[in-house]
Amino acid sequence: DNIKMLQARAPSQPPIVRHPVTGEPTWFCNVHSHSSKLRKDRESKYGAERFEDGASQINKSDMFFGDDGDITDDDLKEMDDVTYKNVQFVKMTEGDVVLLDNYKCMHGRNVFDGTRKHGVAWFEGWEGEEEMKVAPGSVP
Repeated sequence: DNIKMLQARAPSQPPIVRHPVTGEPTWFCNVHSHSSKLRKDRESKYGAERFEDGASQINKSDMFFGDDGDITDDDLKEMDDVTYKNVQFVKMTEGDVVLLDNYKCMHGRNVFDGTRKHGVAWFEGWEGEEEMKVAPGSVP
C-alpha cells in the first residue's frame, strides 16, 4: 500500500514527577492523549482528528507500563474518567491566548472547525518565582 511507517519507543518515564519550582508531586503523563484505545474511543464518538499539517498527522502513539506491559482497558477507563471529571473548558475566540503551567495542568483541545496553530514558550525568572521555590525535603 506504499505507506511508510516509523516505529520508535521512548524510554520509560515515571507518571508522577516533582514540579521544578515548587517541588510538589504532579501527574505528568500523557496516557490520556497517547493511548491508542482512548484515541479510537474518542474518534468513534467525535470523528477522526483533522490535522492539516505538522507531526500530529502521523503521531499515532500508544502507551505502555515501564516494563512494556499493556495498560488494561479498566485502568485506561479509570484514567479517562478521572481526567474528564476534572476538565475545565475555556471558551476561546480568534486571537485569544492561554498560558498554562505544563506541570500543573494537562491541556488539550476539544473538537473545533479550522486550523490548529499553537506556539510554545518557556518562561524563567518571572516575578514571584523565588518565593514559590521550596526548600529541599519540605515536600513529601
